[in-house]
Order: sequence, then structure tokens, then C-alpha cells
Amino acid sequence: MDIFWIAYVAFVLWMSMDCINRKEHFIWLVIIVALFPVGPFAYLFAVKNKSGGGPSLQPIKLFNAGPAREIETEETLQLKELITKYHKAYHYEKLGQIYLEQKKYESAVSQFEEAIKKDPELSEARYGLAKSLHGMGQPAEAAKILEELIKIDKKYDYGNAIFGLAECYRLSGQDEKALEAYEAVINSFHFFKAYYHYARLLDKKGKKKEAIDYMKSIIGSAKDLPEYKLEKERHWIEEAYKYLRKNGIELA
Repeated sequence: MDIFWIAYVAFVLWMSMDCINRKEHFIWLVIIVALFPVGPFAYLFAVKNKSGGGPSLQPIKLFNAGPAREIETEETLQLKELITKYHKAYHYEKLGQIYLEQKKYESAVSQFEEAIKKDPELSEARYGLAKSLHGMGQPAEAAKILEELIKIDKKYDYGNAIFGLAECYRLSGQDEKALEAYEAVINSFHFFKAYYHYARLLDKKGKKKEAIDYMKSIIGSAKDLPEYKLEKERHWIEEAYKYLRKNGIELA
């Protein structure tokens, strides 16, 4: 029995560290630790295995432009063979995800589009298509895809989809739509990046006082964050301080 508990605790710690490193939603930590004994196994199969062992991809992060790596793996070859035989949406979507990870955005787009044709309700394919278009420097086109995804599931990927929509609106110069989307994000989720860019858009519209209030709310909320979350949000906390100092406001 002692061996069982040692193994179980080690497994919980492994899944917890994986969750923190991936920067997954904190609720997964609660599930891993609190739901004995199924919590860590639920995380393993729902998150870790599903994503292939690497960090989750999120549209809220900017993709770095770079040369596509022409890599064929055993997995891509198997998927291409399965596509030739069965033409299943699932296989197109999985191949698209691999191309997305390799930054082969054009190849990813064609796979995701084919997946959506065969299964319009395949949300993962819509999400991947939006990320690929974003990676190609087409935020306006990515926004159109995310609009459709949000209609299906407003809270898709724990709010990251609607957050990505707000980012795409902002990057494509659609300020009014961006403000509306950011407002929806901050009303339901606590992403400091959303607060920051919402405040900057308010400033751009001449609403300086409201912008300052939102920047102050970032700093105020930071005091209650756990250490791992604080580290994740540190950049936006520092940017909020910079904004306030630039506008003549010093906080203790």
C-alpha cells in the first residue's frame, strides 16, 4: 500500500508540473489534486495526451513568422495514408495540427478547411484554421473564423477563443469590435492582457480616466494571485505600471 501512495503522489506531482508548465487553466490543478483518484488521470487523457505532450496552442499568443520546416514524420505519413483511404474529417484535422506546430501554415489551412467541409461541427478544425490564418498574418480572416466558432461555443478553450477574436479585431484595426470582444472577455475571465489592451483602446478613444482605472485594476488584482499565476501575468503588470507612470500616476 505504501508503494501505491508513493506512486500516486509522484503521478499527481508530475501532472501538476505539466499543467503549470503548459499554463493551463488553474481549474485543472484543482481537479488533479482534489479529485482522488481520477483527477490526474482525467488531466492525462483530456489534456496531456490530447495535445501530444507539448504546450497548448492558443490564438492569444502571437505566432512568430519564420521559415516552415519541411518535416515528414511517421505520424504525418500515416495520416496521409488514412486520408487517402477514408477521407475522414478527424484525420484532416490531426494533420492540420501537425502542420500548424511546424509553422507550415498554408499546408495547415488546406487540411483544416477540408476537415470543416466534411464536419462543420468540428470545432478543433475551426480553431486550428484561425490560428493558421493568424500565423500567416491575416488577423481579419482569422477573426471571421473565430466569429463562427464563438457562435458554436462562446467559452471555447476556457475563453481563449473569444480572447483570440478580440486580439484579431485589434490587430486588423477593427477597434470597435475589439472593444466589444475584450469587454466580453474581462466580464467572464481574468486575462490581464485583455484588461491591458482594452484600456489602451479606451485611451485611444480619449477615455483616459477609464483607461487608468483598468490599469489600476490589473495592479490591484495582482496582489491576490498565486505565485505561478503571477509569473505568467508579470509582463502585463509591468506594462500597466509603465502606462500609469507615463500618465503621472505613481503607485506604492
